[in-house]
Amino acid sequence: MPHTLSILREVRLPVMPYTAQRVRALVDDLRSTNGQIEEVLLCDPAATLALYRAAERLRRGTVDELTGPAHALSLIGRTAFRQAFEQLPLITAEPVHYLLSPAFAYSQAAHAGWYAEQIGRCMGFRHPVEMRVAALLQHPAVLALWASDFEAAARASNAMRDGVGFSTAFTAELRHPLREIDRQLAVEWDLPRLAREVAGDWDAANRLPQSVSLATRLALVGAAGWPSEETHLNVTILAGLLPHHQLDAQTWWHRQTAAAARILAPFGYPLPARELLLLPGGEAEVEVPSLPRRPARATAKAATAARPNANLSQRLRLALQDLQKATGTRRVLLALPDRERHQLRARLTVGCARENPLCQLAVPIRQKHLFSLLLAARRALWVRRDNRDKYEPYLAPLPLDSAAERGFFAMSLFSRDRPLGILYADGGRLSADGFGQFQERGRSLEELIAGRGRHAA
Repeated sequence: MPHTLSILREVRLPVMPYTAQRVRALVDDLRSTNGQIEEVLLCDPAATLALYRAAERLRRGTVDELTGPAHALSLIGRTAFRQAFEQLPLITAEPVHYLLSPAFAYSQAAHAGWYAEQIGRCMGFRHPVEMRVAALLQHPAVLALWASDFEAAARASNAMRDGVGFSTAFTAELRHPLREIDRQLAVEWDLPRLAREVAGDWDAANRLPQSVSLATRLALVGAAGWPSEETHLNVTILAGLLPHHQLDAQTWWHRQTAAAARILAPFGYPLPARELLLLPGGEAEVEVPSLPRRPARATAKAATAARPNANLSQRLRLALQDLQKATGTRRVLLALPDRERHQLRARLTVGCARENPLCQLAVPIRQKHLFSLLLAARRALWVRRDNRDKYEPYLAPLPLDSAAERGFFAMSLFSRDRPLGILYADGGRLSADGFGQFQERGRSLEELIAGRGRHAA
């Protein structure tokens, strides 16, 4: 069913539960400042939009005079804002399901806003918070689609993660050009002038809308899983925009992504900083802080208790060592897709000599082999001598040695419906109990990689 403007314009965007909790506490606290409330609102597009629309109802054109949410609050007063805010629905999904809720799009919008403000500060623009608001509200059609038809929005987001262009993916679900609906909703929803300008046809020489537009694209790249080609293109554009003292645009971008993670973690958003750490060299480029999390299994706690402040790569290695001990295996391999999702590569190994071909694993995902078949569906296998024959045609492309010929465990790791990678273990004395422990530890690894449960209720 086509999503017409008449349907989308009536959507009321739900706010994040953490936003509702913090805003209510701050509004009721006589000692709090409008600036403190602004810090929360700037992380949630639904809350910021509600405030700006309430301000616009006071007098036509008010939103074009605002320098930020704190300014808007001073104009309408806390009582009027509280009344408008209490009418907003809440996102009801549990944090572990935020990848299938508006929170996915909100995370993308919040990162765009953060990048825009930081670019504005680097370049010395007068009102960087205005830039943040413009980027935060830049794709109203996407926000409206998530709120009105999450299945269609999830299909578009999954397509984007699989390499389809952002605009193409959402245009297909909206049945109308995304850019056209964004422009119309920008007017219908009374977005501020800069947001409307960026959504329209702006002068390429104007660095203000250019910066906001770039910030929006940077957030899209992170949300899409850091595809290599798009990353390199936007690094080049960013390098041409930032002042000369910012010599390494990519490092600047990655550090801002980590900074955004620190600000946005309490909201429970999916954070591209976590995927950044999974890319080759990512953990050496930028340190992402330990984010609030509540492991669902005691084994996840045990794997990280010794190093509570370790980065993701270190925590994964500890988890693999825990798996090795619990299963009685000698070699453990975690293999993840590369940026383009063309190859499956060894990411971390335990008990495997560096020169061993298994530790250098790099096989095409589209080639027919056991690991690519596992990536097609959530499954765990115990390949033994008595069942090896039926798997034999799919083993030849893999760099398996004599230790693997005696038997191995393998399973696919998933986050909801999206494959994350492959977990493999061999050596030692394989047993049914060890296979059970292997699967249990594998589920904990899924949570660790996907960042599930990181938002404390």
